[in-house]
Amino acid sequence: MAFEQSIGSAVPPRESQFQLSDLLAVARERKRLIINVTLAVVAATLVVLMLLPTLYSSSAVVMLEPRKNNVTDASSVLSAMPTDPASIQNQILILTSRDIAERVIDKLGLMNDPEFNHALAPGLLSSFTAPPTQAAVRDSVIDNFLNHLSVDSLGLSTTIAVTFNSRDPQKAARIANEVADAYIADQVNVKFQAAQQTTQWLTDRIAQLAKQVQVADAAAERYRAEHNLTQTGVGGSLIDQQVAAISTQLVAARADLAEKQATLTRVQQLVRSGHAGDVSQVVASPLIVQLRTQEADLISQQAQMATKYGPRYPKMIAVQQQQRDLEAKVAEEVTRIGGSIANDVAVARAQVQSLQSSLQQAESQATEQNMASVELKSLEANATSTRTMYEAFVSRLRGTQDENTLPSSDARVISRAAVPAAPSSPKRTMIAVASVPAGVMLGLLIALLAEKLSGAGAAPVRRVVDFFRGLVVVADIPGASSMQAANAVVDRPRGVFAQAVSELANEIARSSTKPKVIAVTSAQAGEGATTIAIALARAASRMGLRVAMIDGDLGHANAARFMGVNGAHAALTDVLAGIAPLSRAFQRDVRSGALVLCGSHHRIDPAAVFASPRMGQLLSHLRNSCDLVIVDTPAVLGSNIAPAIAAVSDGVLMVVRQPREAAGSAIDRLRQGRSAPIGIVLAH
Repeated sequence: MAFEQSIGSAVPPRESQFQLSDLLAVARERKRLIINVTLAVVAATLVVLMLLPTLYSSSAVVMLEPRKNNVTDASSVLSAMPTDPASIQNQILILTSRDIAERVIDKLGLMNDPEFNHALAPGLLSSFTAPPTQAAVRDSVIDNFLNHLSVDSLGLSTTIAVTFNSRDPQKAARIANEVADAYIADQVNVKFQAAQQTTQWLTDRIAQLAKQVQVADAAAERYRAEHNLTQTGVGGSLIDQQVAAISTQLVAARADLAEKQATLTRVQQLVRSGHAGDVSQVVASPLIVQLRTQEADLISQQAQMATKYGPRYPKMIAVQQQQRDLEAKVAEEVTRIGGSIANDVAVARAQVQSLQSSLQQAESQATEQNMASVELKSLEANATSTRTMYEAFVSRLRGTQDENTLPSSDARVISRAAVPAAPSSPKRTMIAVASVPAGVMLGLLIALLAEKLSGAGAAPVRRVVDFFRGLVVVADIPGASSMQAANAVVDRPRGVFAQAVSELANEIARSSTKPKVIAVTSAQAGEGATTIAIALARAASRMGLRVAMIDGDLGHANAARFMGVNGAHAALTDVLAGIAPLSRAFQRDVRSGALVLCGSHHRIDPAAVFASPRMGQLLSHLRNSCDLVIVDTPAVLGSNIAPAIAAVSDGVLMVVRQPREAAGSAIDRLRQGRSAPIGIVLAH
C-alpha cells in the first residue's frame, strides 16, 4: 500500500471535499431514516397548527398631510410635519409607543380582556408563584398589546398602515381604528400643549417687556425735562425754532440796515453838492412842499414888484427877507430830515447787533441741547426698540391664542379598518405543505450526522459509504466530463482542470516509492478514465518528464486517435510479436512531447497480451528509459484487460465519477487479480 500512502497523504485537502453525489448516496442508504424524520416533522407541524389560535388582522390607513392649513397655520407654534423617510419612521415609532397603547387599553377596557391580560386566566404554576403587582400586570398587558400591533409605511407614499391582530375579527378592526384615532388625537394634543406653553411664555415675556417699556419711556422723559429738551408739535425743539426765527429776523434787519445806509450816503452826497432839495425824503416832506409853495408865491410877488418898484422898495425888501426866511426853514428841514435818516441807520445797526447777539446765544444753547439730544436719542431708541419687541410679542400672542381655538392635525385617517371576513394566520395549508421539504432537509441533516458519527476519520466519500473499500482518494479533478477537457492542460494550463491534473502528476513524481508504470482505469465505461490518462501524460510531459502513453484498450484505440496517432504505424502487439521495433511503434502526441503507443490493429486476446513475458520485458525496458509510463486501461467490469494490466503496473488510478456500488465491485476484482496499489481519483 505504499503507492496509496505516498499519493493519498500528499493531497489531504482534496479528501475533505463533499460532492452532491455523496449526498445522494447517503440519501439512498438512509432513506428510511429520512422518511421517518419527515413524517415526524409533518405530524408535529399538524399538531402545532391545531393548537395555534386563529388570528384575524384588520388595518387602518393613516396619511401624513404635507399641506398646511392657511387659516390655522399662519402663526403656527410647530412647523409642518416633514414627510421624508426618517420622519415617517418617527411617526411609526409614535404609533407603536407605549403611551398610545396605554390610552387605547384604558379607553377600550382591555385590562379586563383575557386575550391581553393573562393574569385573568392563571396557569397551573400560578399557585406556586407570588401574584404580580398591578404595575407588572399593566406592563404585561401593554407588551401583549404591542405584540399584536404592527405599523408599516406603504411604499414611497406618506401613508402608514396600522394593523392589529386579534382572535376576534370585530375586536381587531375596533382596536386598529382606535389606535389611528389615538394617534390623530395625540398630534392635536401635542400642538395644543405646545401652543399653551408658548402662550404662557409669551404672557410672562410681555409682562416683563411692558415694565421695560415703562422704565425706558420714563428715563427718556426725565432726561428731556432735566435738559429742557422741549419738543414742539412739528417735531423740532423750541431752541431750534428760535434759532431759525432769529436768523430770519437778522437777515431782514441786515437788509433794512443796508437800505438805510445807502439812503444816508446818498443824502450826504446831495447835501455836500448843494442839491439837498433833490433828496427824495425832502421832496416828499409836506413841510418842504408847503415852504416851496410859499417860496414860489414870494418869487412871484418879487417878480411883480421888480417891474414896478426898485430893489430898495420896502415891500421888495420885505419879500426878499421872507424869501430868505423860507430858505432858512427849508435848509433847517433838510438838515432835520438828514438827521432822521442817520438816526434810522443807527437804530437799524443797533437792531442788527442785537439780533446777532441773540443768535449767538441761541446757537450756543442749541449746541448744548444737541449734545444732550445724543443721550436722549439713545434713551428714545432703547424705548422704541423695547416697545417694538413688546408689540411683536403681543401680536404673536394674539396669533397663538387664535390658533388654540382651531387645533389641527398633520395626519388623517383615509381608510378605516373593516371587520375581516377570513383569518390572517396561521397559514395552515402553506405551513403544512412547507413542513414536507423542511422534514426532508432535517432528515438529510440527521442522516449526514449519523454517517459522520459512524465514520472513523477517513476521506469524505469513504465516510459516507464504504464504496472504496478503505482506499484513499488521491485526487479530485473537476471538469473531466469529455475527452476535449484533456486539451485544457495545454490550452488553459491555469484552469481548474489543468491545475488538478498537474498537481496529481507532481505528487506521482515526488512519491517516495517512485511508481513509473501507472494504469488508469474505472469501474465502468464513460467515467473519464481515458480523459484523465491523456491529461496526466500531457501534464507530466510539460513538466519535462519523459512520458510514454500506451493505449491499453486493444481494438478501440480511442486514446491513441485523440492524441493524433497514425493507424498505419506499428502497434503494441506488433512490438510484442517482434514484427516491428519499438522505435517504429512510438509516435509523438500532437499537443505535447509525450510518446504514444497504439494497442493493436487486430482483434486478439488482450489478457494474453498483457500477461505475456514479452510485455513484462517491455515494461521493464520502459521503466529504465522513461520517467513515467501511463497505460489507458478499459473499465474493470467490462473486460478482463484491467486486472491483467493492474497486475504488471506499479500503481493503479481508479477514476470514479459517482461513489456507486460498481466502484466497490471493481476494487474487489482488481484485488483478486493481485493488482498493484490502487488510488481513487474523483472525476466530475
